[in-house]
Amino acid sequence: MIQSGVHKKKPRIRNRQRNKINQVPQDQGESPDAIASSLKSNGSKAANGVESKPPVEKPLLTSGNSLLESLSKIGQVENPQENDTIRLIQQLLRRKLLAKNSAVPSSENKPSTDPVKIVTQPKEIKSEEKKPKISSTSVTPKLKTEAKASGISKEEEINDLLKCLGSKLPKGSGESPAAALFSNLGKLFSQAPPSDVESSDEEVEEYVEYIYKPRQYFMASLCNFCKSDLCGQNRIPCSRCGLSYYCSSGHMKDDQEHRQLCYALRQTVDRNGHEMFYKCGDFSDEQFRSFRIVCIRQVEKEMNRQLSATERELLLFPLICADSKCREHRFKRLSMCGGCGEVAFCKDKPEHRGKEHAKWCGAYQIFKAFIMFQEQFGRMEPSLPSKILRELPMACSNTKQMMKKLSFNVTNECEYAALTQVSTGPLTAWFALKLCERLRNCEEMTLHLIGAEIEFEADMLQKWELFLLHITPAVKTLNVVFVGPELNPNNISFEQLKKIKCCRFCRKAQRTVNYHFENSLYHDYCRESHFLQPNLICFFNCGLYRSTGFALEDTWPDTIQAALNLNCPIVVTSYTKYEAPLDMIQFINQSNRHLNVVMPPTVNPFSSEKPERNFISDNEASFMFKNFYCFVVD
Repeated sequence: MIQSGVHKKKPRIRNRQRNKINQVPQDQGESPDAIASSLKSNGSKAANGVESKPPVEKPLLTSGNSLLESLSKIGQVENPQENDTIRLIQQLLRRKLLAKNSAVPSSENKPSTDPVKIVTQPKEIKSEEKKPKISSTSVTPKLKTEAKASGISKEEEINDLLKCLGSKLPKGSGESPAAALFSNLGKLFSQAPPSDVESSDEEVEEYVEYIYKPRQYFMASLCNFCKSDLCGQNRIPCSRCGLSYYCSSGHMKDDQEHRQLCYALRQTVDRNGHEMFYKCGDFSDEQFRSFRIVCIRQVEKEMNRQLSATERELLLFPLICADSKCREHRFKRLSMCGGCGEVAFCKDKPEHRGKEHAKWCGAYQIFKAFIMFQEQFGRMEPSLPSKILRELPMACSNTKQMMKKLSFNVTNECEYAALTQVSTGPLTAWFALKLCERLRNCEEMTLHLIGAEIEFEADMLQKWELFLLHITPAVKTLNVVFVGPELNPNNISFEQLKKIKCCRFCRKAQRTVNYHFENSLYHDYCRESHFLQPNLICFFNCGLYRSTGFALEDTWPDTIQAALNLNCPIVVTSYTKYEAPLDMIQFINQSNRHLNVVMPPTVNPFSSEKPERNFISDNEASFMFKNFYCFVVD
C-alpha cells in the first residue's frame, strides 16, 4: 500500500548514446558500461581511503597476445581521424589496465594497519647535496616491486606492438599529435624499469624501515617561535614569565603554544612569592638539580597535566649566570657568550663565565645547528657509505679512520656528527669484538642488544649492514637481536621491519642480516626456545647503576647474571665519564664469576659526536653523547 501524498518517481531510461565511446562495436573487447563500472569500483576504493596506483609499464609489457589481438581489431574502423585514433588507443590501454588490475589484485591497494613510518630499501648511493628526508614516528608501508620474468620475449612483444600501432596511425608530413604519441610510446618502452636488482625472478614484497623523528627542543639562544639564532642579536624575554626568548615582540605575541605554560609559570611564581630562580646560588649542584624538578612538579600541578619534554627544558636549562655560587636570574644583569649565545654570566663579573665553558662552546653551536636545520628541513639524515671491504680494517682505531677506509668523506660538521650517531652502535660492537679477538673466521655472528631503544638501536636498520657486515668480510650471516621491555612503545609491526633487504652486492654474495625483536626482559628471553647464542652482548647506555629500572623495579641484577652465564664478550657503554665507573661497580657486584676486564672504562673511539643536553651531571658535563664511555669484559 502506497502512503497518501507520496509520489513514487519512475526510473529514467536513457535511449540515446552518451558519448562517442558507445559507437565502438561491442565485439572489440569490454563494453563501455563494463569500463565505467570498473572505474566506478576503483573510485570507490579511493574514496574509502585506499590509494590505487595501477602500474603502467609492467601490464603493457606482460599483457601478451591478447593486447596485440585487441589492437588488430581497431583496424575495423575505416579511416579514423587523428583524435579518434588517439582516443581509441587510450581507451584500449585503459581497458587492458583495468582488466589486469581486476584479474591480479595488487598488494598496493591493501590498506596498512601499521602505526609507524616505513621507508624504501636502504640507499646504496646518496648524494651529499641531497636534502635529508623528513620522517615521522608514525609509519606507513611502501612497496618495492621487482620485475618478473615473462614467458614471451619483451623485445619481440614491444616491436610487434609498435608495428601494430604504427600501421593504425595516419601518415603525413610534420609532427602530428598521433606521430608524437607514437614517438613517446617508443621512448617509454625502450626505458628499463628502475631497479637495483640484477635478477628479475624475485617476488613482490612489503617491508618497512623505522626512522625516528626527533622532537622539538628549547634553547634560550633561539627564538621560541621561529627558531632563529639570537646570538649577537637583540633577544626579547617573555613579558610574563621571562624564561622564553624571541627575536621580535611580534613573534612573542604569535607564540600561542607558550601561552598555557606561561600562565602556569606566572601563577607558580605568584604563589611562591618570588621569581622562579630567586637566590638559587645558595644551593649545591645536587640541591639545584632537585629544585628544578620541584619547579616542574609545581607547574604540572598548576596545569593539571604533565609537561612535555620541550616544556620541561624551559625549567631544566634556564638562562642564568653560569657561576654555581651566583646563578643570577635577572636578564638585564646578564651578558651572553658571543660564540654560542647559550651560556650567560654577570655583566659586572666576567669571571663568572668560567674556563670550563670553552670546551663545550662548540658542542652548543652544533646542537643549535641541528635544531635550526630540523626546524627548516626536518631530521638530518647523513649520506652513508656503500663500500664493502675485502679485508678486516684492523688498523682503524676511530670513526674517522674507518670512514677513510670506506672511502667516505663528510666535510659538514653537523652531517658528520649525525653520521657518527648512526654508526656508533655497529662500530662499537665491532671494536669490542676486535679487542676480544673474535672477528676472524666467523661466518655467522649474533649480537644481543640489551635494553634496546627503538629510537636508537633500531633507527635506520641498514646501519648494521653498512657498518658491520660490510667491514667483516668473513661473515655470511649477521643476526641482530633487540631485547627490551620498552622496545615497542608505538606498536610497530616487527614482522614488516624484518623484511628489509641487504644491498644487491650482499644478496648476490648470499650475505644476509637477520633482525629479531624481543619485547621482554633479557633474562626472560634467555629461557625462550628461540633463543640465539650470542657472539657479543651489548649494554648500550643502559645506566646499570640506577636502582629504578623497568616499572620502577631494579631488574638489572637478574639481567647481568643471565648475560654473564653465557660466557661471551660483553660491552657496556654510558653517556658520560661520570656514569661509566658506576656501571662497572654494579657489574662487578652482580658477577658470580671472575671477570676478565679486557678494557676498563675508557673514552669510546667510536662514540657518537652528536651532542645531547645533560641534566643528570650538568655541573660536570654540559652535554652527553651516545656510547661516549665504554668497558669490555670477557
